Amino acid sequence: MTFDVCIIGHVTKDIIRFDNRPSRELPVGTAYYTAIALRTLGWNVAVVTKVALNDRASLLSEFEDRGIAVFCQESEVTHTFENSYTKDNPDGRCQKVTAVASPFRTFEMEPISAAYFHLGPLTKHDLSIELLRRLAESGSTISADVQGFVRNVVGGKVESCDWEEKSEGLSLINVLKASQSEARILSGEDDLEAAAIRLAGYGPKQIIVTLGSQGSLIYAGGKLYRIPTFIPQRKTDATGCGDTYVAGYLYQISHSHDIRKAGIFAAAMAALKLESFGPFRGDAAQVRALTESYSVRSAEAEFACSQSNPRG
Repeated sequence: MTFDVCIIGHVTKDIIRFDNRPSRELPVGTAYYTAIALRTLGWNVAVVTKVALNDRASLLSEFEDRGIAVFCQESEVTHTFENSYTKDNPDGRCQKVTAVASPFRTFEMEPISAAYFHLGPLTKHDLSIELLRRLAESGSTISADVQGFVRNVVGGKVESCDWEEKSEGLSLINVLKASQSEARILSGEDDLEAAAIRLAGYGPKQIIVTLGSQGSLIYAGGKLYRIPTFIPQRKTDATGCGDTYVAGYLYQISHSHDIRKAGIFAAAMAALKLESFGPFRGDAAQVRALTESYSVRSAEAEFACSQSNPRG
């Protein structure tokens, strides 16, 4: 069976504690948010993940309910993050990593055929360069969230680090997504446009740098695209917005091959996800309606600007 996309990454168990209230356990991770978003848009999705046997039902049930093919390899433990909040500082958190799942190994991989393979490592040890080579040889488009490649777990804490194998690793990736801090770490450039151009020099054809409330930057085909942010009606849950952006981008670029349109679609989808708790569970029509409203506002803004700053 050939899938539209196969996502490789650990589904993580997040334990959330707030003062003395009972803790909550939630599934998170790139694989979780990206898979559900793309399935909601209608793609045929497969997920390769690793969790402990006793966590499979609680973490993977929504995949199976939504018709996402799950290739679950057993790990002695599940990636587990504990996030503690207090009433004195509800917006801040103390995070620690209490368990790290075993890495994905080439010899364990199922023979899966997919138009896209999307990689969502959470730590630098999750995916090997050998696995990247194998996927690149498949002829599929390889996209990756660089997050895990620049994260190391030391003493239960996540620390930023450079990717030692980035010269070869980046050369095997077609579409690369990074946050602004990750782009700076990988490229060694403080200026984000320079960072995107430097990263493209390693081989990726499309570089996406997400900028939070400042939108995003895409470098492709020798051109830089500034993508606006969309203001959500309410801010409910920011976790997974970057993963949702990538899902929207891959979906739209596969249909139109227009970089700017794909970026705007992705940004709109991320804004809609921000309005609700958990993964994006809307549809493409909702996203397109939001992008069309932006097009109208953008045209009005350009007209107003031309009237206030006449030339001649």
